[in-house]
Formats: sequence, C-alpha cells, structure tokens
Amino acid sequence: MEEILCSLHNYTKFSGYPYSFYNMAQEALDCGLDAVITTDKNIFPVGHNQYYYRSEKKLMVVCGEELFDPLNDEIQHYLSVGIDREQFNKDVGNAQDEILILMDLKSPSLKSRYYELINAEDILYKGLKHSLPAIRKNIEQFDTLLLSDQRCVGLAGTCSSSFQTKNTYAELFSTVCNHLLVNDDFSGDIGHDSNILFKAIRKGNLFFSLDGLMDSKGFRFLAEGNNQDSVALPGDTIHLQNSITLKIRIPEACTCKLIHNGAIIKEWRQCKQIPFVIYEPGYYRVECALQIKRDFYDWIFTNPIYVRKG
Repeated sequence: MEEILCSLHNYTKFSGYPYSFYNMAQEALDCGLDAVITTDKNIFPVGHNQYYYRSEKKLMVVCGEELFDPLNDEIQHYLSVGIDREQFNKDVGNAQDEILILMDLKSPSLKSRYYELINAEDILYKGLKHSLPAIRKNIEQFDTLLLSDQRCVGLAGTCSSSFQTKNTYAELFSTVCNHLLVNDDFSGDIGHDSNILFKAIRKGNLFFSLDGLMDSKGFRFLAEGNNQDSVALPGDTIHLQNSITLKIRIPEACTCKLIHNGAIIKEWRQCKQIPFVIYEPGYYRVECALQIKRDFYDWIFTNPIYVRKG
C-alpha cells in the first residue's frame, strides 16, 4: 500500500496569488508532497498538468477549478476536480466523473458528497485553538450526513476563498494534508497517475490531518474480515458475518477515538497499536488528538469504513 501526500484547493497567478505553477511546485517539493491539485477561481488553465522533479523526488500538479457566481456571494463555492474540462464543455450534461467538493458546510448540499472539513489558511489566520470549534462543527455536520445514509468523503483544503493569504505555500502545505492510500505508486505518467489520485478521492480512501502539529505519515486504519482476505480501508465497504477486526496504527502515542454511527464507542489514551473487534454494522471512523501541555488538539481524521450485514 502506498501513501500519497496531496494538497487540495490551491490558487496560482490566475487567481491573483503571487505564485506561478513552478514556484508553488518548488515549495511543495520542499514539504515532501507527492501531488498538488490547483483550483483557480472560475478558470481552468489548460496545459499545466505536469510533473516537477528534484533529484529523486517528483511532484504531480493537476488542475481543477473553483466554481462560484462572482455576482452573488450567497451562492456556494465548489471545487471541481477529476474531470477533463474540455470534454466536459463538449458534453456538459455528462459529468459523472466530476468530483464536486463543497467548501462551506453551513448549507450542506445533497448535490455533493465531497466536503472540505478543515482548511490550512483558516487555521493560520485564526490560530489553531480558535479554529477548533469550527472544525468540530464541520465534523458533527459530516456525521449528520453520514447518518442519513449518504456516502460522504471528507477532505482538507489549503487555501480559503475568504482570505487573501499572507502565508507562503510552504507554511500552508505544512499545516494540513490529505493522505491518500493507494495500491499503486505513481509511475511518472500524468494520465495514469491522476487516475490513481482521483479514484482514491472518489472512494474516500484517505485520512486528513493537521500535520503542523506532528507528521502523521504512516497512520493506518483498516478492517479485516474473518478470512483475513477481506480488508477495507477508509472509504471502503466490508461485509460482516460474525465479526470484524479493526486495526489502528498511529505514528505517535496519542488519544484515539473510535466513532460508530456518530457516537464515540471507545477511547484509548497514549496508544500506538490498537486491535478492536466489532459485531455491529454501521460506519466506523477514527479521530486522534495530541496533548500539548494541558490542552488536547485534534490531529487526525479518517473517512468512514462502512460495515454492512451479510
């Protein structure tokens, strides 16, 4: 299994930001990212999907688009990624492959099942401690959507439409990150690798984290069936016969919470390896928090594993 570090919701000079694609890519390489998805405002820059290389490192940059009505601030902003915009323009009614990410959960829309739940620029602008209540509210709304039998995907964003950033991309990239879990490593072929990237996002095979607190690379949450051939990652479905074993691996000892259908069913303190057997269907997801001095700070959030009967 490969872990792909991906930053989503990034602007370039096409949105008035003081960054070219090249300059943004260099700071992403400095931060150890594997992929960056740009989403400039109401513009799709053709010809900028490419790889950037430095020594043995490589970074894939692929373009999406932020969609909104500039004459009406009340209209929701969406991130459109994972679709060939030229092909979309030819056949506007056939957008099954489009990943339409809603960035504001104040008015959740049933038209989208993808939600930006945390945002690096918001965190740096407000400060982490003052950002946590809004993050918790987003997570609670996410659980409400999951309880309504929606299959939803939560993600972390980098830039915010509400602010003109004064932070460098190196600061933003180091604050939050999406960790995509895939079976194949990137090959260097932009078409092949972008398909791997978008497939993982569509399925929700990822966790997202506040890596500014601590690097979360290596974290894992999976479910194993009785025959041990059946393994599910976040975003996957696994079928329950007698029992399912959940396995959690954390790179740093912390507080870990297991959530089942929106409620905490188990909490561990200062743990790094956790096996836990479950017998009930529903969705299961994990949250981890770090203790810094006397305070606890949310750190890692997974997408749900869906456990079904039969």
